[in-house]
Amino acid sequence: MDYKFNMTISSLFIAICGIGWIIAYLEALRVGFRDNSYGIPFLTLALNFTWEAYYTYQGYLVFGSHVSTYVNCIWVLIDIGILYTYFRYGHQEVKASKPLFYAQAGVFLLACFILQHLVFQKVGIVNGALYGGYFINFLMSFLFVRMYFRRSDLRGQSLLIAIPKCIGTFSTTILFGIIGSKTAGGVHEPILYIGLIIFVTDLVYITLVARKRHLIKTGVME
Repeated sequence: MDYKFNMTISSLFIAICGIGWIIAYLEALRVGFRDNSYGIPFLTLALNFTWEAYYTYQGYLVFGSHVSTYVNCIWVLIDIGILYTYFRYGHQEVKASKPLFYAQAGVFLLACFILQHLVFQKVGIVNGALYGGYFINFLMSFLFVRMYFRRSDLRGQSLLIAIPKCIGTFSTTILFGIIGSKTAGGVHEPILYIGLIIFVTDLVYITLVARKRHLIKTGVME
């Protein structure tokens, strides 16, 4: 495949991913303030935020002004807002005093930064960013389903979080798992399988949220 064509295709799929996740993050921020809650489970929010911050910095050092670096930078800025909603409202769902709640969250964020650095040192920037990002995404999909069943309503949840996340992730699954990217070192077959599991799990979550949304609108549920 021609190098310039490959770079164009890569940029297109990364842009689709970036836009999808930006929409999902902005909606998570909006519903967090609307519902006095948070829209992304903290375990994956902390991992995601530290992954984005760490690889924005490392990506700029290695690749310079690459589209993925700019996308990651935007994600970091929005994630700061989502983190704020967790620190502001999250203690309502955690059985701990506020000081302990804040301390635990802070320590976990620090641990996540250390983890990102250790993974980077072990496998490098490409595999660290790619497989680390997909592991977090994989975990997030299952924790979204868990959040659905833990909450009696759709507080902090929205189809505008679920659907763009699904589309954004699926676009890079096609890119890295089937088409291949020069920057990422070609095709990564495991990403295809991990991405398909994420896709199916996301579809389950979308179906659950859509169904409950319909029940609420029709008055069957409050």
